[in-house]
Amino acid sequence: MSLRVVRAYGALCDAGPQRPINEDAYIAVPERQLFGVADGFGGQGAGPEAAKKCLADVKFFVENGLGDSEVTLPFVYRSYYTAGANLLFNAFLHANEQLFFDNQKKNINTRGGASALFVFFEGKHMTLANVGSNHAVLVRKGRVQGLIKPRSYNASRGVFAGSWNPKWAFPLMALGQAKDLEPELMELSVERGDVILLSTDGIYPYLTEADYSECYSILNSRDAVDIAIQKQNQRLMQIGQQKGNLDNSTVITLVCE
Repeated sequence: MSLRVVRAYGALCDAGPQRPINEDAYIAVPERQLFGVADGFGGQGAGPEAAKKCLADVKFFVENGLGDSEVTLPFVYRSYYTAGANLLFNAFLHANEQLFFDNQKKNINTRGGASALFVFFEGKHMTLANVGSNHAVLVRKGRVQGLIKPRSYNASRGVFAGSWNPKWAFPLMALGQAKDLEPELMELSVERGDVILLSTDGIYPYLTEADYSECYSILNSRDAVDIAIQKQNQRLMQIGQQKGNLDNSTVITLVCE
């Protein structure tokens, strides 16, 4: 069985209509079947740096830990997760440790943090790891399902689409803020034709199931799949801004084989 299940992907990252800097970032490592988004924060430009650093550190740990059963020894091993899920779990702990210790060397006003969300595929088996306010959605045969609950103050208030308040849009957990970290993990078997969307909180709070379904229909157009993904991502961004989003926005769309 081939270990490659993502047959096509596309990403779009936009600063938005008002923000002077973009604190969002994404990473795609198709040869490792690893994809992630991050939403940084912090003073004096620390946000973009924190987001990019977290993505790079998770990538580094996963790439250097593949095939090494002892890679988890510096951190933890959860018997109820697969080896790949433990690898991603510990990659988050590694990234958190690196950013946390970097922050200790800085003035409090220049420290940064980030919400981060990754998916990692081993054949049809997908592991999703999340810390903070990002979100993942599965679209299977046109049906839409959220895969995680974002860890943000907005989410804890139980807000619905259309009632998102930017002043509450901060994560309750983030990389780089404390030594302790407990990433939220989910494992799932994907099917042919599944579409996985990873996004930051500049976009998903404004989207309904109908919006996702509309954009999913673009993937079934006569366009080449790469072009269709690009059009879908652009449409998702457009819907978010039409409904009032002014924040940085990032979305990655993955189409499974």
